[in-house]
Amino acid sequence: MADRPTSEDPILPASVTLAGAQPERAQAQSQGPSGPSAPVLAGLALALGVGGFFLLGQLSPTPEAPRPAQAQDGPAPEAAGAGTEALAPSPAPFADAATQAAREAAQGTLRRFLARRTELEDHGAALWGEAELAAMTAQAEAGDAAFLAGQLEAALSAYEAALHGAEALWTSLPARQKAQKDAAAAHLAANDVAEAEAAYALLRAMAGDNTVLREDAERGLRRAEQRPAVLDALARAEIALTNEDWAAADGHLKEARGLDGEAPGVATLSETLTRERRRQALEAALGEGYDALGRRDYAGAESAFKKALTLDGGAAAAEEGLALVATQRLEARLATLRDQAEAARKTGAFRDALAHYEAALALDGTLAFAQAGRQAMTDRIALAGALTEAERTLGKDPSDAVLRHARETLALAQPFLSAEPRLAQQVEALRTRLVAAETPRTVRLESDGKTTVQVLKVRHLGALTEQALALRPGDYVALGSRDGYRDVRVPFTVPLEATPPAIAVVCRDRI
Repeated sequence: MADRPTSEDPILPASVTLAGAQPERAQAQSQGPSGPSAPVLAGLALALGVGGFFLLGQLSPTPEAPRPAQAQDGPAPEAAGAGTEALAPSPAPFADAATQAAREAAQGTLRRFLARRTELEDHGAALWGEAELAAMTAQAEAGDAAFLAGQLEAALSAYEAALHGAEALWTSLPARQKAQKDAAAAHLAANDVAEAEAAYALLRAMAGDNTVLREDAERGLRRAEQRPAVLDALARAEIALTNEDWAAADGHLKEARGLDGEAPGVATLSETLTRERRRQALEAALGEGYDALGRRDYAGAESAFKKALTLDGGAAAAEEGLALVATQRLEARLATLRDQAEAARKTGAFRDALAHYEAALALDGTLAFAQAGRQAMTDRIALAGALTEAERTLGKDPSDAVLRHARETLALAQPFLSAEPRLAQQVEALRTRLVAAETPRTVRLESDGKTTVQVLKVRHLGALTEQALALRPGDYVALGSRDGYRDVRVPFTVPLEATPPAIAVVCRDRI
């Protein structure tokens, strides 16, 4: 019994002699009491040393278990003691090595299977791959049975099938994780709180050592737990929106966002609140703009409509309001310019009136009143100049050109007479002055009878002592000349109304 191998003993091939005799140790090993032979026990011990077979309970033989066939091939101890020399057969070295290799292959496959199954269990496979785990467990158990029976190739095949199933299930894990994550998100989006919590709990189990996925699952669980409170806040916000209680709606929406800003309905109701507030602000701005227009507060109206222009949906109405501001402001400006022009015209500030008309035409070149006013003021300014010139020259320059200019000036003034009483008086005075300027007056010229006399630009009179000459009012020059004497120039004026004085023209200074 002391020589019986333990699980730590290595498996050694039996020694072979040329005579076929076995060593005493080999005989002792082949004659163990009612249990597996030493090679089988050694193989089992090796299997246990690397992780064991799948079912450890099947590895311990019972006293009633039949001995392996190779152990029963040798003679009983009594027969050997009777004198019959029987030696237990020893496996050949090559066969023993092949068996060992097959055993190690089976054990290595089993180790890989157990490692993969542990990973699957760490990722909650018992919750989502129960049927697959059961199937691969059954295959591993079949491999154990075959191994115990010494059917190493069958054991290896069964272990490989179990490993293949584990690898296939492991390979499917990422797709299952994604599907589970999508399903959990769908339940949460549909506000199926119980289903979402269950789905995220399973996702957390499936995450294993995937930190990101685990955090997603835990976040989803927290969101699912908060969903009833979020839905309640959203319901209260919707009621407040219906009642146009924007402050209350905003408060409820802030509460919902604080719980879960990504919950369905939060963004939609927030947009609705923003839209309604903008609509209210738009209506207020438009109302303010039109009120300002009514008061002719164009700056205030423009500011209000520009504010409305910045609000969503307010572009068309605000642009229409701004167009009204521009139109009414222009009309008011033109009306002001017209009034200013007329006022300046009445006071005789014709150049100021012209400037107002031209300013109006700069704003709108098609304005009839401004066009007519500009032409009238241009003519009126020309008339004022003509009147001034006529008044200045009549009675001083007796030429036909001056008289003609005076007559044309009177004709130019005719359209303005009805609107300007003062102009009528001025025109009448000019007309009287023109009549006087056109009427010749008799001028008496005197000399010594030796001086030759002529009135420049009028007539050569020759030597005279006295002569009357009809001249139109104005300024003249009489020239006297005499041989041996210095010429003499005598300027004189024929007055418009008074009697002209006598004009003496005599050369007195000898040369």
